[in-house]
Amino acid sequence: MLLQQLEKLDHELQRLYQRDDINFEQLAVVLLNREQLLHQCMQVSEIVHSTEWQAAIERTQLIILEMNNLGQKFALDYQKLNHGKKSIQLYRKFQ
Repeated sequence: MLLQQLEKLDHELQRLYQRDDINFEQLAVVLLNREQLLHQCMQVSEIVHSTEWQAAIERTQLIILEMNNLGQKFALDYQKLNHGKKSIQLYRKFQ
């Protein structure tokens, strides 16, 4: 039951971070719920020693990679935005 809930949350995470208009508040809530669910799973030895748990660990690694990629993408977008603002300011200065 816990692992099924975890898998459901993982699918929800994938859906959220693959959207063009990411809702970061909703993403944070799902990540918090996932963290709590992981802690609950770790309390059950049958879960920790199951193959489903290993799959959950692999999904966790993929989620971490995706979150890092999102962070890098937004950092690059922010950098481009700042560069554009500076260009506009320079243009206005010479008008």
